[in-house]
Amino acid sequence: MYTIKELADLAGVTTRTLRYYDQMDILTPAKLGSNGYRYYDHENLLRLQQVLFYRELDVPLKEIQYILNRPDFQLLSALQDHQESIREKVKRYQGLLGTIQRTISSLNREENMAENEYFEGFDETQYEEETRDRWGHTSQYKESQRKWSSYSKDQKEEIKKEGGRITIRMVTKNPDARPDDPDVQKAVEDYYVYLNQYFYTCEVEFLRALADMWVEDPRFAVNYERVREGGAAFVREAVQIYCDSQ
Repeated sequence: MYTIKELADLAGVTTRTLRYYDQMDILTPAKLGSNGYRYYDHENLLRLQQVLFYRELDVPLKEIQYILNRPDFQLLSALQDHQESIREKVKRYQGLLGTIQRTISSLNREENMAENEYFEGFDETQYEEETRDRWGHTSQYKESQRKWSSYSKDQKEEIKKEGGRITIRMVTKNPDARPDDPDVQKAVEDYYVYLNQYFYTCEVEFLRALADMWVEDPRFAVNYERVREGGAAFVREAVQIYCDSQ
């Protein structure tokens, strides 16, 4: 048996976290002492390991509660699922590390990169829940979900590559380029068509709002900043010019 302090120290969490898991019916102690102290057994230890695995995989606590309390929950099957999920994560992170290294080499003029290689390893679904919270009430989000689910794996890969190529053209590596240059404006137009063709019916005002988000949220801005300094602001201005012209 473990006291709450002993289990917290073993798992690298706080006793406050374990109390919260108890309140949520995620991790109930094996027994309560006459003094009200919580005591945990080996089965609790394995269950806490499950909670932490799911947390590492970004599963919300409410969903973890549902999964662990299902009558058909099987520990061995869950561990095998975690094993596969983490292998996929490792594979994706190895791809991202490769992209980072090639980008560094490119910036140091040690090698050349194809335009689509700047975006290898990125997973556009990682912010899906947040995107759903922000845009889920819109027809654009629903249409995008419907269209995306209809594509094959190969089609999805090609669509992502095409988006990367257009993005590079919008940001442009030319330090002398201006947001109103014809080539840049053509790239914005192509991106507008790209969104309408593959994702959703995009009005120009919606495109304008997207461009604002690309600058305001650093997680999106970094995609443009890695191509050139000030890239996010440059693209937003180019999009604003395009929207005004429409």
